[in-house]
Amino acid sequence: MIDIEKNHHTLQARIRSSLALANRGDSELTVVAVSKKKSLADIGKAYRLGLINFGENYLQEAIPKIENFEHDVVWHFIGSIQSNKAKAIAKYFDWVHTLTRDKIANRLNESRPKEMPPLNICIQVKLEENDTRNSLAIDQLHDFALKIKVLPNLKLRGLMGMTSFKASEEQRNQSYQKMRSEFKALIKKGIEMDTLSMGMSDDLEIAIQNHSNMIRIGTALFGSRE
Repeated sequence: MIDIEKNHHTLQARIRSSLALANRGDSELTVVAVSKKKSLADIGKAYRLGLINFGENYLQEAIPKIENFEHDVVWHFIGSIQSNKAKAIAKYFDWVHTLTRDKIANRLNESRPKEMPPLNICIQVKLEENDTRNSLAIDQLHDFALKIKVLPNLKLRGLMGMTSFKASEEQRNQSYQKMRSEFKALIKKGIEMDTLSMGMSDDLEIAIQNHSNMIRIGTALFGSRE
């Protein structure tokens, strides 16, 4: 049986050490617990350990969790977005980390319930040439960010990037350096953002060194998925 409390303790030690090496404070980092394939009971354990941000990849799996979890938490959609799922994603989630297409942006904007605050958005960035995941190349980010900014029911918060699990430490470091550099460049061009969502269980230290302020943690907290 996975000991979530023990895993959380180990994770916190890794995070504190990495933040200290980067001369950063604890308040500068948000941990999103990736709860796909995990039960409400496991999410409840993580919540009682102080985690309030949870990430889900699959809409059908996420909806009953969101509807039945008894505590007020922040739900992040971190999976690929199909256009026919955009309406429900806009209704159920607080954040979307994987936006790359005008069509999806418009659907999310149109579908966001008026009584809810704007949906927080991160643009998914292509960090490696051979990356087959839906993502935007660096040179496409500025124009796409401008399109998001005029949509009233979306709030652009920042960029999200993932490196390949096959990438070396140096390759990951270079990718995250590139992403941070582009983040700063966009801000200089007048794009207001505050979130660098990069780093997962196996490379959080590298991400924190490169000033990530949001990491997405699954395995290091909940154990490997079945």
